[in-house]
Amino acid sequence: MECIQGILHLNKSPLVFEIHKQSKKLIYSHDNCYCIILNGTIYNYYELRSLLETTGAVFINRSETEVVIEAYRHWGHECVKHFRGMFAFALWDTLNETLFLARDRCGERSLVYYLDKEKFIFSSEIKTIVPLLPRKPELEPAVVDLYLHYQYTPEPFTLLQGIQKLPAAHTLTITRDLKKAELRRYWCVEDTPVISGLPTDTSGILHNIREAFEESVKLILRTNETVAVGLSGGIDSSIIATLARKNISGPMHAISVGYPGRPPYDERNQAKELAEKLGIIFHEVELPVNRFVDFFPELVNIMDEPVADPAAFGHYTVSKAARDHGFKILLSGIGGDELFWGYEWVAKAAIINQNSLFTSKILINLLKTFLPFRMRKRVKKYINMDLTTPDGFFHFLDLTPDFCYAKLNLSYLYGSTMNNLSSLNAYRPIDIGKRSKEQIPAAVIRMLFDTWLIGNCLNLSNFVSVDTGVESRLPFLEPKFINLVMALRRNLPDHKLGQKAWLRAAFKNVLPDEVLSRSKRGFQPPVQEWLNGVVEHYGNILLDGQLKSQGILENISIDNLLKKKNESWNNLFIAYKLVLLENWVNTVYDR
Repeated sequence: MECIQGILHLNKSPLVFEIHKQSKKLIYSHDNCYCIILNGTIYNYYELRSLLETTGAVFINRSETEVVIEAYRHWGHECVKHFRGMFAFALWDTLNETLFLARDRCGERSLVYYLDKEKFIFSSEIKTIVPLLPRKPELEPAVVDLYLHYQYTPEPFTLLQGIQKLPAAHTLTITRDLKKAELRRYWCVEDTPVISGLPTDTSGILHNIREAFEESVKLILRTNETVAVGLSGGIDSSIIATLARKNISGPMHAISVGYPGRPPYDERNQAKELAEKLGIIFHEVELPVNRFVDFFPELVNIMDEPVADPAAFGHYTVSKAARDHGFKILLSGIGGDELFWGYEWVAKAAIINQNSLFTSKILINLLKTFLPFRMRKRVKKYINMDLTTPDGFFHFLDLTPDFCYAKLNLSYLYGSTMNNLSSLNAYRPIDIGKRSKEQIPAAVIRMLFDTWLIGNCLNLSNFVSVDTGVESRLPFLEPKFINLVMALRRNLPDHKLGQKAWLRAAFKNVLPDEVLSRSKRGFQPPVQEWLNGVVEHYGNILLDGQLKSQGILENISIDNLLKKKNESWNNLFIAYKLVLLENWVNTVYDR
């Protein structure tokens, strides 16, 4: 797994790439007009190479990095629209004296940057960019507030002042004089291309989904390495395992995690049963409670920014098991829930907002029709309701208990630095404007992708991949497949059909019925014990830490929270988020 890092100086050599210890070397074009450093994989680089050769492109070797260079030479900034894969790269264009950075559509690979009048610094990791800054950055209060609401840091924000993320599906062009930085979005899950000739009947839709997903799996299996799959008892990883086994001629392996005593949420038995049916070699790992507590400091160090999802430990354990068994490619079901309404609250958000919009339009028409003109100013906020504010009618994160509890209770913990936060601060990442009734389901998917999927799920996957050197490949997030599913929805919406209705029906004759009928359980470790152990063991660090010294928290609030952490899950989870953040800040500052 490669990390990339570089600096563009105003008054020094045009570009200095400071290569990370795990990075591949800088690649130059055959004529030295371009140089690039790439983190990731372009799955369709064979096809792109053949296409570019017909245009006269010259290739010295068979690397995908060289294909990216020639694609840029031919298509310019539009080259990213032709890539199917996961990537973050920086390309120096000597002809135009510009630095071009790009990130894949869903954000499977990370890229952060810092810009001032003297230099532009970019890196795959926040923790490697901090030592290069002119001074130690302080925490950004508004983003700390976001983290404590979301349990991760939504894009494009970071917790440190002056550092930003290049958002997924964006490019950034920096001129040599550092005076112009142009940010462009080249793809959005909500606005995927219209595809002509698609079926509108259910059977045709299901056939298209099944065929397209198998093509997605085939594409990401382009490797000479032995492949493993992270296999739970759920439908997503089971479909991937089934299709991968069908399309791999050599041996294939599955890795599953469980817990001492095999409690009801331990899915190793179901995973092993499917693996044996498919002829997949099965490996299992058990996670005792004390291992999470003991491993916590190392987990903080692995994560490039704090993500308070305890599933991080499970992700790491599976990836490490893959590495220990010699596997470099790990297939994962991340993205299936986000693309196919796997969370009940997300489908509920779409339905509630469609119903609210219908009711609101009736109310607005009544107000406009029957209210005297002089009275309309008094009710202006109701006549011009905004989908993105809490007093409007777009409900999204308000449907999740952790977000709501944080919204109501965080102010009691905050110190003086947090006094000037807007009451709408927590809603900034989902401020995307108004939508019609027909547009709402896609808008909800877009918000889920832009927040939870990227900030939580893909961050975890990326962090552990970097640390273990195992490449996670995610067929549900292959862009051509996403485009197809979103296009099919325009003809026949599926958000009212139940969890993963299309996916279950599409693979009815492929997977065993007991797998398809199994309800979603997700990653269910002994969370209460894990988090309580961490707060008990490391909680005192809050009493005289960076959060206190920078005015984020007050001492009396910290003391009260630690004393009351066992009174409710919400108190415990907020305490855990704070302990994780404090440990992370210390790790970054001490580096």
